[in-house]
Amino acid sequence: MHAKKEKIRVEIYTTSHRIVADLHIFAGARLTDIMQSRETASFFALTDVEVYDLNSGQELFRTDFIDVNRSHIVMLRPLEMPPNRPKGDLQSAF
Repeated sequence: MHAKKEKIRVEIYTTSHRIVADLHIFAGARLTDIMQSRETASFFALTDVEVYDLNSGQELFRTDFIDVNRSHIVMLRPLEMPPNRPKGDLQSAF
């Protein structure tokens, strides 16, 4: 059984990388819900990934999939909202 999901484009910062990718969330969930979810207690699964060196800004690689250890995330922000979500709902994403 699969739960309906939507993807949201996010920017993630670690101590050494900037990652731009799609994070798949349950339909109607907020980004804060995902940050507190037991399913993402250790890793975030990301797709359509671009990884950049934080100091130089140089693109290091692109890949279809990557897991990021949650403990390495310094900051995460949405770059766009999922379809059918009101723009005012951006505040509830934090």
